[in-house]
Amino acid sequence: MNVVEPKTKTTLLLNKNYQPFAIITARAAIKHLMSERAKGIDALGNLVSWSGADMEQLKDGTSTLRWFNNEVSLFDNHPCLRSAPDPNTGEDRKWAVPTILVCSYHFGHNYRRGEYVSTKSVYKIYKGICQYCFEKVSLSKATKDHVYPKSKGGSNHDFNIVLACRDCNSKKDNHYPFFDINGNEPKPLKINNYYDFINEHVIIREEWKPFLPITLDSNGTKL
Repeated sequence: MNVVEPKTKTTLLLNKNYQPFAIITARAAIKHLMSERAKGIDALGNLVSWSGADMEQLKDGTSTLRWFNNEVSLFDNHPCLRSAPDPNTGEDRKWAVPTILVCSYHFGHNYRRGEYVSTKSVYKIYKGICQYCFEKVSLSKATKDHVYPKSKGGSNHDFNIVLACRDCNSKKDNHYPFFDINGNEPKPLKINNYYDFINEHVIIREEWKPFLPITLDSNGTKL
């Protein structure tokens, strides 16, 4: 295990629907785990509480898995906190920090799931590139385009919205399907406003990637 400072951001926090909304410190992760406000996901994909009281019980009354005493499978280079030396033995103790936590209930964060997303959010997720002509467009000339037209019953959700320049949007009108300059139908990206907590100062851990609604390069950097 890799000993980290309590203020080091080590843990991806997911809501109860397994959607990410924060990256928290090692100290905060341990506190949430100990208070049973959240459960950790271990290296085998098990969802484990601090005490393990909700897990299957063995004959001696103990649980098969629990974060207490590090009785879980750990990831490579797993972060841990070191306690102060025991006054009697002089030995310190290491506590494995969960790198992914799942909240057991509403955690004071209200998010929007992509319906009625703003043009600014669409512009940001597509990096200002029209998804039909692939030209860079300014925000003032960018539009939200419904891949399946609203006039035909198309949804306002993010799975039906792409960025388009005004010219392409005008040419497309209410046609469906409408292809880009390469002859392909645009594929909308997932747009969630809660991914902005990830910045260039955050080191993306490998086990976080399946939960992140963003594009990462080979080094785990947000594109």
